[in-house]
Amino acid sequence: MQTGKKCFSDLKLSLCFTCAFFLPQIAKGLKLTFDTTFSPNTGAKSKLTKNNFAVGYKTGDFQLHTNVNDGSEFAGSIYQKVSDKLETSVNLAWTAGNNSTRFGIATKYQLDSNASISAKVNNASLVGVGYTQTLRPGVKLTLSALVDGKNINVGGHKLGLGLELEA
Repeated sequence: MQTGKKCFSDLKLSLCFTCAFFLPQIAKGLKLTFDTTFSPNTGAKSKLTKNNFAVGYKTGDFQLHTNVNDGSEFAGSIYQKVSDKLETSVNLAWTAGNNSTRFGIATKYQLDSNASISAKVNNASLVGVGYTQTLRPGVKLTLSALVDGKNINVGGHKLGLGLELEA
């Protein structure tokens, strides 16, 4: 029990504001996170802790998406359905301050109505491959692998198995 002292504790409040606007072919979104802290002991101030903005455009067989996170990470991606059997995608991201650029390409090929293969590679030499088989309506099995091309002999590569069930 304390006597002769007043005890104050910090009071913290986080507000998150998200909005999205959709037009027939354009989607826009904005997310702001504002943290305010009342602390009689430290005199902490309120601040905007996160801000994210995204814009996307879509047509029948083409999609473009760009986003900015916290004013320091910029990214964009392009997706195109080339034919009924072939889909491709490219993404690019850049982080200000450390000049870190990331780049990746991916493709998916539909072998038949029940099976597809996919592959991706990025500038860090990570190579991914996958095979998906529809076992019956509502049940899909996926086998995948991710290999670090820079460190083939070191290990740490990944294998995956997925089972998708739809109700």
